[in-house]
Amino acid sequence: MRIIHLTDTHLVAPGNLLFGIDPMQRLEAVLCKIEAEFSDADLCVISGDLADAGDPDAYQMLRDRLGTFPVTTRLLIGNHDDRGNFRSAFPEAATDNNGFIQGFDDFEGIRLIYLDTLEPGAIQGWLCDKRLSWLKNALDGAADKSVVIFTHYPFLSVGLPHCEKILLSNPIDVMPLLHAHGGVRHIFCGHVHVAMAGQWERIPFTISAGTCHHIVPDFVNDDARFVAMTPQFDVATITAEKFHIHRIEAQDPPVLAIMPGV
Repeated sequence: MRIIHLTDTHLVAPGNLLFGIDPMQRLEAVLCKIEAEFSDADLCVISGDLADAGDPDAYQMLRDRLGTFPVTTRLLIGNHDDRGNFRSAFPEAATDNNGFIQGFDDFEGIRLIYLDTLEPGAIQGWLCDKRLSWLKNALDGAADKSVVIFTHYPFLSVGLPHCEKILLSNPIDVMPLLHAHGGVRHIFCGHVHVAMAGQWERIPFTISAGTCHHIVPDFVNDDARFVAMTPQFDVATITAEKFHIHRIEAQDPPVLAIMPGV
């Protein structure tokens, strides 16, 4: 199974810019790269902050573009998104019984779980009792499967002072559920606009810096320096025996040499 993960598109209404850049133009570079080289992927997941201010026109622009995108795509929402406006543009998106934008897919013995961690008006993410109950049921229903989690908010520390107060606010309620399942293989997330990987309580995670603006990692200061590096996405190749993640940039670097195959 091959999954594309991208995040933090931060789309604005057509004709507008964000920090002097065009978020849709940067997303287009990523989508074109995927179409050219990874169109055989089984799934693409965009893990939130689809629109920078929840603008209905931004969601409609995304819907129009995904209408010609060849890879089946799942959409999560983040802190910059608006549930109502998102749902108006994507009424077919998976929604639980309480109206949260979350769901799951089962592929080849693996359950992919997509979480809604948005708490409107709050700087931190949140999984309320209803969403926690839904997650527990989704995990319990995958007792015979391994699990991959997609979330906008990182669950635990990412080691950067600027990010420590803008993570999921109640990981103490979430991590025990993941450990109880015993087969959570990976967590994918975005939100912090920094590329990194590691483990949270022995569960591997990967964060993509996203397609729009990025943040320079600073291990000392609280300030965040916004920059525009090359838009990026991750390609995960998953089997029962392996879990490989490759980070791909939208722009092709110059080729210095070609070494013949060994």
